[in-house]
Amino acid sequence: MEPVVFDSYNILTREIASGLSTENVKTIKFIVREFGKGVLEKIISGADLLQLLEERSWLSAERVERLSELLQTIGRHDLDNKVQMYADSAISRNLSNHGYYGIYGMQINENYVETSMYKNIVDHLQRHNTVIMKGPPGTWKSQHAFKYAHYFSEEKSTDKSLIWRVDCNTDLNIFNSFSHLMNFLKIQCVNSKNRITESIEVMLSRALDALANDKYKESKHLFILLGFTSTSLPKETIQTLLQGMKEHTNIFVIATVSESLSSDFNPNVIEMRGMLEKEAIDFLHVPNTTSREKAKVLAKKLSYLPTGLLFARTFMQTTQISIELYLKNLETITNGTTDDSSTKACQLLIQRAETKMSREERKLLHYLPYMNTDNIPVLFLKYLLPRFLIDDSKNVLINNFLKTLRNHSLISIKGVDDSRVVAAHSFTLMILKSSETKEKKTEYLNTLLDFFVSYLDLDARLLEVIHRNVLFLDHAEAFLSNVDIEFESQSSDIKAKLCYLYTAIGITYRLYGNTELSAAVYLSKAKNTVYKSILGCNSFQCNKTENSYDTIEEYLNGSKALRKHCKDIFPKLLSNSNELSKMFINNFVENKCRSSRSISLLCKYSDIDIENVNNNQLSGVEVDHLRSKNLIMDAEHIAETFYIELLIRILYNESKNTWLVEMSKDEFSAGKRTLMKRLSSAYFPVTPESLTQHQLAHRLTYLLKKHMESVHMTSTQAIGPEVKQVRMFCPVFSPVTHRSGIMYMARSIFDDEKFPTLLDEAIRLLDNIDKGIEGKGFTEFGVVKRIGESSLFHSVMTDTLKMECYEKLAKAVQPEKKELLQKAIAIAKRLECQINDMTSWKALSGIHLKIAKLFIRTQTDENIKKAKYHYKKAYDREFESNNTRFTRFHQRAVIHYAECCIQFPKSDELTDARQILFDIKRRIGADALFEDEIKKIDYSLKQLLKNKKPVSTFIGDDDTITREDKGVQTVSSQDGYQKRFCQKTRDRLISDKKRVQSELQRIDMEIEEVEKELQKMNSFSDHK
Repeated sequence: MEPVVFDSYNILTREIASGLSTENVKTIKFIVREFGKGVLEKIISGADLLQLLEERSWLSAERVERLSELLQTIGRHDLDNKVQMYADSAISRNLSNHGYYGIYGMQINENYVETSMYKNIVDHLQRHNTVIMKGPPGTWKSQHAFKYAHYFSEEKSTDKSLIWRVDCNTDLNIFNSFSHLMNFLKIQCVNSKNRITESIEVMLSRALDALANDKYKESKHLFILLGFTSTSLPKETIQTLLQGMKEHTNIFVIATVSESLSSDFNPNVIEMRGMLEKEAIDFLHVPNTTSREKAKVLAKKLSYLPTGLLFARTFMQTTQISIELYLKNLETITNGTTDDSSTKACQLLIQRAETKMSREERKLLHYLPYMNTDNIPVLFLKYLLPRFLIDDSKNVLINNFLKTLRNHSLISIKGVDDSRVVAAHSFTLMILKSSETKEKKTEYLNTLLDFFVSYLDLDARLLEVIHRNVLFLDHAEAFLSNVDIEFESQSSDIKAKLCYLYTAIGITYRLYGNTELSAAVYLSKAKNTVYKSILGCNSFQCNKTENSYDTIEEYLNGSKALRKHCKDIFPKLLSNSNELSKMFINNFVENKCRSSRSISLLCKYSDIDIENVNNNQLSGVEVDHLRSKNLIMDAEHIAETFYIELLIRILYNESKNTWLVEMSKDEFSAGKRTLMKRLSSAYFPVTPESLTQHQLAHRLTYLLKKHMESVHMTSTQAIGPEVKQVRMFCPVFSPVTHRSGIMYMARSIFDDEKFPTLLDEAIRLLDNIDKGIEGKGFTEFGVVKRIGESSLFHSVMTDTLKMECYEKLAKAVQPEKKELLQKAIAIAKRLECQINDMTSWKALSGIHLKIAKLFIRTQTDENIKKAKYHYKKAYDREFESNNTRFTRFHQRAVIHYAECCIQFPKSDELTDARQILFDIKRRIGADALFEDEIKKIDYSLKQLLKNKKPVSTFIGDDDTITREDKGVQTVSSQDGYQKRFCQKTRDRLISDKKRVQSELQRIDMEIEEVEKELQKMNSFSDHK
């Protein structure tokens, strides 16, 4: 089972437990009285109750439905809303990308049968390791491939075997598949100078090398390459991919194509045809000899294609009509058309299925061709239903919809309840789409475009948001592949929506980890849309010569040419944004699915009851009310600044991503730098391109801030003396670009003379960053996100950056080193108090890392202990927040923790680090990963054992334990060590115990620290 989002789950259960009253607990105990009186007598609090539900398998991170039902039954809809938000934002374990690319994502239609063509494929693969299935749609190429994959999994594979799917219809899909494979094989950060084709070839080479090493070479592996076309990659690249795999005898390849490849592969090509006549007649299940004769006619008419035969059989079974009548219907519908009979058979079946559907279900059906049809989660389909429907109604609609499609052999389904994943045959949906009129296609595309713009968010710092974005990511990309109309022929509103969607996908890829090239593709599309389609000019070109900056303001604002460029394009963006319709702006504000925090703030500073806000989306009435409170700008002001705000976000994220791309380039792994430096951006200076992009974002933000100061404010009275009023709007990115610019400076400038001055100036700027913000409403696309005070996220990020500046200043100014380090440590201790309130933020792992990095510099016993704690928490947080993939963020955190334990060794901590490393290796199947760290840990453990003091007891059957004074556990033999190792592993699996102990450890350290301070004060008093 893939790990789940425990972080979000723990927050949910804490909120539910504290929110249940004594009376609520009594009522629920009555409802669940089947648990027994003796058990329920011990239940006193909400926490006791939830623990019982977990023990009885009524509640888990993956199953919250029963908890939701209990809360609804007792009328606690406020708490149930929290459960629903968690359920909507958590990623189902069945949506793991590895699962999709592996055997789990290869679903076989339940009506599939093995045919002579399939037997030919199996026979061919007995003699060769590559088969290329060439043929038209409807010949079951992918179904045969998936069937063989399941056969391969059962008969030929071992626990070291790899079965991997590559969608080859576009170069970006191929790149994404290999990028996920790199994560699966734990080959980190492989790019090639920002060129996707070259990167694909490099990743393939790395994968093949990995499968040829000692761990994998004795096992057999299978690649399934679906839908190669000359438009997805040059034929030369396709040939390179196939040839590279073919040369390895332990790697089997199945490729599906519809056109000829190089003649070099002719011996591996099987021309796909329909079934044999006997196979087709048997498949149609005809009852008698007369019908068999008619079946021969029908099978021939359908060209013996298995897909067409399946449609015909299913139609006859569901309608109970004879084969004779079906033939008449088919002949009637095919008269005067050029479509083949299989296509018409599919159309007949779809028409029949639609008669069993409601209006909303039929809409869902026609949305399917524009999604990733092999991996459609039920949760996604629920989102597409109208907002006004309650959950029960949605469940009824979805269940009937899926049942109808399954009964008509149009889909296959895996999973249960909201974890169900739907796969639909691309041939079926191709026919469904081709039968639609141009007007209908446009209607469906516009509806889906509005949907993705509403649900994909640009502010993906919250786990709640990044999880939702990831859930929709594949489908948003599949949708965009269907939007083939040129920008010049589109309306201003459509351009704006597409540009927003490109940006959202790019930002999601940037934050997701190890997907920098995918992020670069979409951020580049977004920027080109603004510059070429909106502004009609080229983007600002970076001057790669190193500039010298004397002040922090010069560093933030860039060159004179850059400032002039921003000044020139700003009014053009204002005027072009005015072309956006008022309807688009109002829909954008009203239908936007916002985070729980955003909705809570808007309700807090107005008199709107949060219980009346459904699905985290505002109604038109609520928007008008919020405008009267200066919490949302007027539509005309949102319109005129829309493209400016969008371009700021594009440039800001492109800057961050350009930095990551440079760090992840293949040549950077050359032995010029150590692995530790490679993993940490703190050791890698910002590139000129990245700095230029950031300076553009910062300068445009400055101009936008000046423009917003002139925006007219609505006259309003405060709700109460405790509620703040907005008297001026300000872009929420204003402090963000200041912070990021200072971070770039701190990690890039190494001039011994200027660096201390710039750091000192940066610290003063950070100290004053929140001065004069009283009454300011910090807005994002016209909607206020914070008011006149520093938000927790902003203050923590500012303090973290200030701490880093003090640490670097301490290195640069030796005479004041101790004083400056003490200031940094004081900030770190303040951050420790705030950090537990940030469990929902994606950035939390990085903050733990920076605190640990500072504590390790002082090397006191207390701070070493704290450093290890924070390195470990950095790994835990990253693992929890990014549950479906192991990324470079995880790797950086766990290596830092292991290195710290090696540098300051204690046996129990070394054993803990070793176990974590092995857990990761087992989960991802990569023996070569962490070899150096494990060797160092094993060496340190041996050294500790050599130097241990003699003792007489150790962990025995009675669970007693003896520890040495220095924290080294006693071992009497290797068997004893193994026993303790297993017991420690068992203990770590006890539900949530590890987390509680970790928090207790932190509290103990704080208590120790306070006690030491008190002792110092008492000692000082005694001396006086």
